[in-house]
Amino acid sequence: MVFLKSIRDGRSDYVRRMFILSVGVFLIGLAAGSVEATGRKSAGSAVAPVRRSDFIIGFEWLGEQTAYPDPAGGEDVSELGTVYTIWFEKAGPAVRGDTYPMTWADDGEIYASSGDPHWGRKAIGLDVEKFSGYPPDYKISKVNEMYGYYGNGGEGPKPSGMICVDGVLYLAFQNLLGKKAPVYGKKSQHGTNATIVCSKDHGLTWTPDINSIKEPMFPGYIFGGPAFVNFGKNNEGARDEFVYAVSAEQWDNGSHLRVGRVPKDRILRRQAWEFVCGFDGSGGPVWCGDMTKAVAVLSNHKKISLPDMVYIKSIERYLLLTWGLKRDFDCNSGSELYIYDSPEPWGPFTLVHKEGWANPEISPYCPRIPLKWLKQSRDEITGWMQFSGSWRQNSAHYRSHVRKFRLLVRD
Repeated sequence: MVFLKSIRDGRSDYVRRMFILSVGVFLIGLAAGSVEATGRKSAGSAVAPVRRSDFIIGFEWLGEQTAYPDPAGGEDVSELGTVYTIWFEKAGPAVRGDTYPMTWADDGEIYASSGDPHWGRKAIGLDVEKFSGYPPDYKISKVNEMYGYYGNGGEGPKPSGMICVDGVLYLAFQNLLGKKAPVYGKKSQHGTNATIVCSKDHGLTWTPDINSIKEPMFPGYIFGGPAFVNFGKNNEGARDEFVYAVSAEQWDNGSHLRVGRVPKDRILRRQAWEFVCGFDGSGGPVWCGDMTKAVAVLSNHKKISLPDMVYIKSIERYLLLTWGLKRDFDCNSGSELYIYDSPEPWGPFTLVHKEGWANPEISPYCPRIPLKWLKQSRDEITGWMQFSGSWRQNSAHYRSHVRKFRLLVRD
């Protein structure tokens, strides 16, 4: 997803042009105060505005987005089922869904969970799917319908994070206790009462059983949508013996990001989780087990929705992707993409890229960086971003999309 070239050695005219452009944008941002997000609060200081990244200095799409294709003429569509007729009857059968938190597992496959998939044997709740191959010719197959995980939209379980650690898949989902009011905006979809389950057979079975879960691991909205920080295949290259997660306060148009961590062998034990509850005088995180004391590490009013964070090993930086809808829970008015980078999961964050995703017909959301699709070195990193499209009734865009891009990194 990222293309790096040395600024210093002058090997690329494109790099020099992008460097000049980025410096200009950076200076304009400083003068106009246009970067509205704020970073973490250090001990005894006010929250600082987020600056533009001086490490990743350019971003460029390498083509248009590609939607996951409809079945070809004459293709057997029996596995797609008939549940699509509930909301997409005029659009016909297809592999649909949204959200797609994903991970690169030990068997080399990408596993993901779709919210309200509308294909197969169940339309609502969530499922588990497998992404095989590479764009633009990757294939999506159903692994588990996840019966018992029911509820449309915010009324039932929706996926927020997935990771593979030592061959075990962990799925975080929100809304265990059904529909609640959002923290911000009357129309936004909440994201509360999150829980984690695990699978030791690549998604075929999950424990604990959904019907046995009576209380959420993370009550309320503060850590209501954990998104695991992915490092690599089977979580290779993790920074330490902890698993990290970030969370917004609601599914769309939240305002704050928080960070939690847990020993990798105790992910399902709520008592083992701790959160960034402040920062010491040197800027290091102060951890505590009281979730209600967790502090925001990034704030951007109503522009932090369900996030995704990955570690880019070749440049030793974390990339945070988030998004916002131009109108609360409205798939007809367009959306915005935000990409940040940081040296640690808790920041400090700088802004890499911001843009309005122009086509309101698609209103892209839930951007992801599948690490399997990432080609990286110190000189060149390329890959694909995966994201969801409009859930409007009979929309042709409610499915997985991919788009190739690259970043420029200062030497």
